[in-house]
Amino acid sequence: MKKVLSFLWSILEFVIIVYVIVMTSILLSKNKYGFTQFGNTTLCTIDLVDERGIQGVKAGDLLIVKNSNDIKVGDVIYYYVVYNESYVVQNAPVTDIQADKYSAVYTIDDEEGSLTISSARVLGKYNVIYHKFGKILDVLESRLGFLFLVLLPILVIFIYQVYELIMIFRYEKVDEEEQDKRNNKFKIVEEEKSEESV
Repeated sequence: MKKVLSFLWSILEFVIIVYVIVMTSILLSKNKYGFTQFGNTTLCTIDLVDERGIQGVKAGDLLIVKNSNDIKVGDVIYYYVVYNESYVVQNAPVTDIQADKYSAVYTIDDEEGSLTISSARVLGKYNVIYHKFGKILDVLESRLGFLFLVLLPILVIFIYQVYELIMIFRYEKVDEEEQDKRNNKFKIVEEEKSEESV
């Protein structure tokens, strides 16, 4: 039973460590606009402001957009715009493209009329929406989420490892003392035998 519990604890430790690595990488992978980005893939939690600028999503949804270089006229693109001194995500169809080797400027039609967007502010056109998962990402990226869902599990593992280390030293010390007692008994028995033989 003790071996089974030890094995289960080892698996749990491994899962927690992998989970903490993934969560830390999510927290450290913010782009300059404040959104989580892995390579060409951006994760966006939809809030009430984003909901008004993106069709087909609701507040609390998780929008995953993959960047691409094959944007054509008529494609619906996702892009960053400034709203109250922060960036939000919106989408609109492209009506015109002016591009060179290094960058492009897209003309889009949104609710306010025609607008030009630099390719630096374009997230991409390929997207996946996970309903209600944005709230989970928000909790995981919050300070309390980091404290309770990242630091606390690592602290539990650390305390347990320190406990195991103390127990190992304690049992090694007990084993050494028992070994010394056995050696002393063996020496006494040997001495008695040698005295008897003399």
